[in-house]
Amino acid sequence: MTSPARSTHPKAALRLSALLPALLLSACFQAPAPAPVPATPPPPTSGTVPPPARSDLKALGTVTVNFSGLTDPAGLKVAVPSSGALGPAALTDRSSVQLKVLSHGTFTTGTRGVDGVRYLYATFLVRNADGSGAAYPTARQNLTLVAASTAGTVPNTPYSALLKYDGSPADASAATTITPTAGLMFDRGTERPTLLPGGEDLQVFAEDEVQPLTAGSVTRAFPFGYVVRHRVNTASRALPATPAADDYAGVVTIGLKLPLQASVADDPYSFNMTFAVADDSVTRVTESPEEQALGTVQARATALGGAQVALLCGTSYAGSNAVFIGSATTAGAPGNGRLTHLGGDVALKALPSSYFTPGNVNYPVPTETGLGQYYAAYPTTPSGPATTLTFAGQGTARGGQLNMSGDGAFTFTSKVGDGAPAVTDQLKYTVSDGHGCTSPVQTAPVSVSGRVWFARDTAAAGGDGRQDTPFNTVASLQSASAIGDTLYLFRGTGGMNGALALKDNQRLLGEGAELRAGSTLIVPFGPQSSALNNPAGVGLTLATGNKVQGVSITGTTGGVMGANVGQLTLLADVVRATAGPALDLRGGQILADINSVDAASTGGVPGVLLSNLTGNFTVRSAGTVGSGGTVQSTGGAGYRLEPGNGLLDVKLIDVKVQNSATGLAYELPAVSTGRLNLLVLQSSFVNNGTGLLLSPGGSGTNDYTIESSSFTQTVGGGGLVYSAQNRSAGATDRGQITSNTFSMATTGTGNGITLSQAGPGNGVFSVTDNQVTSFGTYGISLSAGEAGSGRLDVTLQRNTVASPAGNGRDGVSVLAGINTTDTSTLCLNAAANNVQAAAGSSLSGFALRKRPGSVLVLPGITNTSDAGAISFIQAANSPSTARIRSAPLDPQNGTCTLP
Repeated sequence: MTSPARSTHPKAALRLSALLPALLLSACFQAPAPAPVPATPPPPTSGTVPPPARSDLKALGTVTVNFSGLTDPAGLKVAVPSSGALGPAALTDRSSVQLKVLSHGTFTTGTRGVDGVRYLYATFLVRNADGSGAAYPTARQNLTLVAASTAGTVPNTPYSALLKYDGSPADASAATTITPTAGLMFDRGTERPTLLPGGEDLQVFAEDEVQPLTAGSVTRAFPFGYVVRHRVNTASRALPATPAADDYAGVVTIGLKLPLQASVADDPYSFNMTFAVADDSVTRVTESPEEQALGTVQARATALGGAQVALLCGTSYAGSNAVFIGSATTAGAPGNGRLTHLGGDVALKALPSSYFTPGNVNYPVPTETGLGQYYAAYPTTPSGPATTLTFAGQGTARGGQLNMSGDGAFTFTSKVGDGAPAVTDQLKYTVSDGHGCTSPVQTAPVSVSGRVWFARDTAAAGGDGRQDTPFNTVASLQSASAIGDTLYLFRGTGGMNGALALKDNQRLLGEGAELRAGSTLIVPFGPQSSALNNPAGVGLTLATGNKVQGVSITGTTGGVMGANVGQLTLLADVVRATAGPALDLRGGQILADINSVDAASTGGVPGVLLSNLTGNFTVRSAGTVGSGGTVQSTGGAGYRLEPGNGLLDVKLIDVKVQNSATGLAYELPAVSTGRLNLLVLQSSFVNNGTGLLLSPGGSGTNDYTIESSSFTQTVGGGGLVYSAQNRSAGATDRGQITSNTFSMATTGTGNGITLSQAGPGNGVFSVTDNQVTSFGTYGISLSAGEAGSGRLDVTLQRNTVASPAGNGRDGVSVLAGINTTDTSTLCLNAAANNVQAAAGSSLSGFALRKRPGSVLVLPGITNTSDAGAISFIQAANSPSTARIRSAPLDPQNGTCTLP
């Protein structure tokens, strides 16, 4: 049975319909970090649109509406009571909005006790003012009455004060059965409810969109409400600021339905409904269940500018700008505690935030961060079996590749070449609750920023450079790439052959490194590094700002070359040149860590040149001498170090340098402010004109550690030479020379170790536990002087110096003052050394000499006569012998500085 519609002002309601605008739905989300804007955005596809950014809803306050007379033959009454009239349901915040009742109505359908339902609606005029009538100075947009629970409502409902006709309390559980509708009226022709023209103000939200309203007096905001439209302008929802006293520019219709109780006496006669009132930054329309069969929602959305349409389960909408809410909880706690709802068993919790990936990669998104996180699955009934959601991929808006699992995990690969410039693609998918509800095609944004080009020597011809379809030539890789791209080399079978010249800010990666997009692993570490080989030239030419990692690079005329490297990262396995320099790096700040460096350079070109650089450079190997590679330069330096005006930190571990004019050369001009930290460990210098030359000028402070290395010369020059020239006064060098072996040719003039503070500045060295097994002139030569007032402090301990017969003279030469005009100081703390002259010579282990203007300091000496000095040295270094080359020595007691 049905009863006729009953309305207080039916004609007023019909007249109002001509003034009511259509509504626009715009899906919203909490925006992530700003995403790059596409140069040319893709056109929208049917049923999809990227969701606009949403500002958090912020309540102006709350408002309560009273419905009474539901079972009264005299008709429905609607009021907005004052806080005092609400009694125990009074709310502390009453400043939200000014409402004035315009029209209302109620009717019933169905049979009581079977399917009987009471429908009611109320239309209000809305003024942009608080509850006391004080106008707001701020305009409103999409002002929405969001259903809200408070301390005074039936728990987890927006309803309170349910009373029967006789004034006694109605069953509170009836509050959980009230559900929202659009404004409805009774159709006498069909005897069914039909839409009240212009009353389609029902609005649904994703659960997380209304959560910001749960604050203050609001204990729970529900994902439904009613949105205010402009009373006259059908294309607007704006309410102007500072309205006049009678300027009610807005209008809103609230619709509800209540199941009829077993008897009319048990029906609620009156109840209150509470709302949190908030502006909404997004214009939105909702297709209510009653509108789903009518197909009118698109026109309402278009009238408001073509924004999004919110859809519930049961929709057949196939238009544009859709966001699928699925269902909205209308009573009950969040999650499986919901008691009443609109729609099906799937609900949108939050609109998907953007995923971020470079172009061309297979970007994997696991279950826990996939699309499933944005949806809730509810049992069909509160105590029923769980619902399992199923996702199905439908491609991407820009033609990328999408492989989606049923649980919402997916792998995305962009359209080839996307990412430079950045673009936003849209994943297209559907979600089903397994109980007859499948969404229209939905979208999730993927920001594609930057890109990776892939190559593999065994790849099929015609690859497009994406991860699954890589190029098979270096030429294709270089041709496709642009400034800022990443180039990835798979290891293949023998590596990629060809010359590669990077562009500015490009990265080159191989299987010796992992490829990640943020924290997401794209390609793991491989079993070994990838190889880049050029059999006819330079292996890799750098631009500015490059990063190279996980590769081995081989060239003929050069390994890795860069004339202005800028910010360079070079983390390689092997760098090799078969007929040229392995490395020629200039101009910038570097972070380089290489396992092995091999060079065979000629014509005086260094095997490794680091020029005008700061930063860190390391060669470290597997732990055996020479495993860090072999470098040689005919007529030049094996390693040549020329820091820029800053600090260059160089570590050479397990390297071998041979057959070069100088094994390692560090030379700086007087005007330089460059500095060097040098570590040479477990390395070998063989048959170089000079093994290791440290000749700093300028004002920088340098630190040297030479440890557990060997210096071998079968002809010619010296082992380790420190000769500080052109130094600024006060500049200090520090060095530790420890546990090394020196074997110099006895037919040459080379010293094992030479430390010479030649000019201004200071040198502070510790020389300990070294072995000099042969030498040409001296095993160790220590001097300070030569046109200056510099100072050399040497701690000389536990060294062994000896040599077979040859050109050698004294084992250790000590010279304070090279010229008679010098005013230099040499401080020698010598102890526990075993120092001998060359075999067969009549000279001594220690030979000491001082020029008249300079000072020799021997810490701990008390007898400063020549004889006392000889006795002091011999006693501290037994069984060493000592002599004075030029009397008087005149040593002084004092303290040597330690490095």
